[in-house]
Amino acid sequence: MTEPAAPPPAAPPPAAPAPADVSGGDAQSSDWSMPRSDYPVNVSFIVDDQNRLWGIPLVGLVIRSILVIPQLIVLWVLGFVSAILLLINWIPILVSGRQASWAYTVMGGYLRLAARVAAYVLLVTGRYPPFGPGGEHTTDVSFDESETQNRLWGIPVVGIVVRWIILIPHFIVLWLIGIVVAFMILVSWVPVLVNGRQADVIVQWVGGFYRWYVRLAAYLVLLTGRYPPFRLDP
Repeated sequence: MTEPAAPPPAAPPPAAPAPADVSGGDAQSSDWSMPRSDYPVNVSFIVDDQNRLWGIPLVGLVIRSILVIPQLIVLWVLGFVSAILLLINWIPILVSGRQASWAYTVMGGYLRLAARVAAYVLLVTGRYPPFGPGGEHTTDVSFDESETQNRLWGIPVVGIVVRWIILIPHFIVLWLIGIVVAFMILVSWVPVLVNGRQADVIVQWVGGFYRWYVRLAAYLVLLTGRYPPFRLDP
């Protein structure tokens, strides 16, 4: 009597699909800001490829400074409107304990465009910033618009004055970091000229400096009620 035939081997499980690319750039781009922070103001930088000609000493910085003159005009307009809104943006916090969406659009948009222009001029990114407070770019600033704040911060003048005072330690540390960043800017053209992309360490310091600055500014103008952290990274 013959033994029954063995059952055929089970088929191997299907391979898991490859994770989707959510970087928004090419395969060689890297997002130094990942993972995203739990802080209500998130500032991210994607290191992208650049034309090596931008790395010619001084020439790249000078030409980019000229190219962003139209952006500086837009920034001046946004800054003027933001200064006016600063006179009334305490009202939504005092009334509802939350900042109004128009404050994030205009004042937050000013901070977003300022960071993008700085990143472009200082060779952190090779992508020219879009005009206006929005649009997509390798440098981005986002806000948690659902954040609630203590209504006491909405007391006219008092809320902003108190925030200026308690941020004094930040101003001192940021000034010291600015010295390091200034020296890095002097050599930021080298990686672009040699490799056609900015070095991660320069993005970490220069981008981190502006991340810190944007968070301080957002805290001062009541776009967030959470005290900024003492750190360069997200």
